[in-house]
Amino acid sequence: MQGRFRLQSCLLAALWLPVSVATAAPVDDARERAISTFQLAPEKRIPVNEQVVEGPWHPVPFDQDPYTYTFDEIRENWDHFMRGLRIPYPSPEWLKSRFERFPALMRELGYKDRNWEMHSLNILEAWQAFLRGDLRKARDLGIRYGGYAEVPGVFAQLIYGVYLADSLNAKQMILQDAINRILYYGKKFAYRPGEEEFHKDYVMMRLGLAYGFGRMTEDARLTRALDSGWAIKTINAATEALAVAPDHALALALNAAFDANVIRRVGATAGRMAVGAKPINAEQLFKRALELQDDMAILRYEYGNTLLYVDRDNARQRAIEQLKKAAHMEASFAMEALDRLYAQKRLAEVRAWQETGMSFGRFDKQRRKYMWRNNVNLYNVLEKPYRSGMENRVRPN
Repeated sequence: MQGRFRLQSCLLAALWLPVSVATAAPVDDARERAISTFQLAPEKRIPVNEQVVEGPWHPVPFDQDPYTYTFDEIRENWDHFMRGLRIPYPSPEWLKSRFERFPALMRELGYKDRNWEMHSLNILEAWQAFLRGDLRKARDLGIRYGGYAEVPGVFAQLIYGVYLADSLNAKQMILQDAINRILYYGKKFAYRPGEEEFHKDYVMMRLGLAYGFGRMTEDARLTRALDSGWAIKTINAATEALAVAPDHALALALNAAFDANVIRRVGATAGRMAVGAKPINAEQLFKRALELQDDMAILRYEYGNTLLYVDRDNARQRAIEQLKKAAHMEASFAMEALDRLYAQKRLAEVRAWQETGMSFGRFDKQRRKYMWRNNVNLYNVLEKPYRSGMENRVRPN
């Protein structure tokens, strides 16, 4: 029990102060707060092995033809593809407006001329690869073209790290490498949130940051998540995104998922004292997200996880229903197909837990220990679902 209280005290000290300061700061400090969101000391970052990040990547485990679109088809269906991310269409006119607002920044990002037609096509080429599921190609094109082509490139790397990385260590390195690029661009693109014309850009950066840090945080040991600052970065980025876009389904889901993970790890009391994380808040945020967008597998499976994290055994059937919906959700592009595959895997895990008769808390603890001891990426859709009893197995080299 003393160990648990120490962890709760650590959470209070690590989370409460930064969040309180951020909310109490004057409006005139908005830019500095925005810039600080993208600051992370080198010693807090995971060392990245280039052989892991630059080595061969697994292809997605499904036929890519249904998700192969022409540029015209991408333009015509853009609003549907981006119903979750809400990223603006990279038209020449849109790029020109960014250059006129941030000329020095745009030049530094790689736009050394004003051929916006060409730059728009470059960005679409990266999005085409992303939608199809050529994640490595999307990532490489993002780095080659720079600027807004980095958006599909970074998201491709985040998605690959979560769903296809071979091990937990590889997942963390791949996510950290993508986060490093977000931090670089974010510090240079941290304008005031009061500029409504650029709200989508503002939210886009913070969603990527919150998603990357959030996936690292939920896998990490609690002390590591706190000492590294990942937990703080997750909640600050998610909160900033929601403050600017209160009706953004993914921003709502990120905030709800963070609350649920805090409760999952330290309990409702410490979670409420530290960051105001309450079971009812997490569930209400997800209900609102699903009212806005009910056809995305990631929202459904994260809602199922949230129900388990905040209400545990009592929420089993409700969680299974959400996971079943996610597992059968129609996919419009490769990321959604990967979301659906993970939902199917998570559903199998929850059903396996149901068969054991043990409490969810015990099952979840065993699962985390198995992941840490065996260096397993349990989100990897290429691997079999976790089943209780596997925690004693040794992962082959």
